[in-house]
Amino acid sequence: MFRKYYSLFLLVVLVACAPQTSKEIDEKILASLGEKYKQEFSEMAEAFNTQTKEDTTHVAAYVGYAESQILLYVFGYVPRAESVEKARFAFEQARNLDPQNTDVLRLSGIIHFLDWNWMEAEVNFQQAIQQNPQDLSARHWYSLWLSAMGDFESAMAQSDTIMAMDTEDQFLVGRSSLLYFQYRFEEMKPLMLKNIQQNPDVPWGYDWLGMAYNGLGEHHDALETYFKAFELSDGTVEVGAGLGHALGQAGETKRAKQMADYYEEAAMDHYLPPVQRSFIHLGIGEHDKALDLLEQAYNEHSWFLIFMQIEHWYDPIREEQRFIDIMQRMNFPK
Repeated sequence: MFRKYYSLFLLVVLVACAPQTSKEIDEKILASLGEKYKQEFSEMAEAFNTQTKEDTTHVAAYVGYAESQILLYVFGYVPRAESVEKARFAFEQARNLDPQNTDVLRLSGIIHFLDWNWMEAEVNFQQAIQQNPQDLSARHWYSLWLSAMGDFESAMAQSDTIMAMDTEDQFLVGRSSLLYFQYRFEEMKPLMLKNIQQNPDVPWGYDWLGMAYNGLGEHHDALETYFKAFELSDGTVEVGAGLGHALGQAGETKRAKQMADYYEEAAMDHYLPPVQRSFIHLGIGEHDKALDLLEQAYNEHSWFLIFMQIEHWYDPIREEQRFIDIMQRMNFPK
């Protein structure tokens, strides 16, 4: 899936000077919680599942089913217990059939990554790349692993190889995510503008462009872009969290609080990723609430905590003892 912006003083100055947007939060989209993409990913998973039932030796179908389930989890549509365990079962079937298959090795690395088995994940990603140097997906996942560990130089080396081989521009968002973690916001903008030009109805490029604008303190453009991403994503909470955080940083606390309160109520009946909800509370300075949600995320073994060491948006609470305790329990490699 993987935010040091400014000092607190500079942030206060920027918020005070930030222009507001006239857009309002669409309550219908907010309530949808990304149902459109949840359904799309679920249908993709079911198509792969049907293939495995028709041919129990179909390694690629098992891998596709597992990765579809992981997408549902990473995008925050379904809880870990529902999706990752299904992915793990499909992975075991694929591994039993062909343990040295490149896709199986990559999938093994992804599952270890999700399980916070840091070193096992790296070994699998390296094996997959060695087995098939053309596997750009394996290189991308490895670049995310390297970034999560703080090794940006090696991560960008993998990304450079991907960009040289990616003739169809499928990894522009992936490249942008690596730049984001390094505060290279200005470099993200042309990549995401190109992605949006090629995929004007797909929300993820707008989402990352909003992050770039926000990182640069260009709050008006950030909000305009985030609202577009939120609309196109049908209210996906991962995107909504970015919008809520950006609203808070732009000084529009009332509307950010509106989103935070809605998500808190909706979480009583729906799965909503707690890390994403914490980002909105961080944007409006509710640090204790954000830490409560991060504790919940740790107990749920959340994917989103993988990037704790490098995620800029955690900076306001990075010195808090509760945050430090969670970091220590993550057992990141030294």
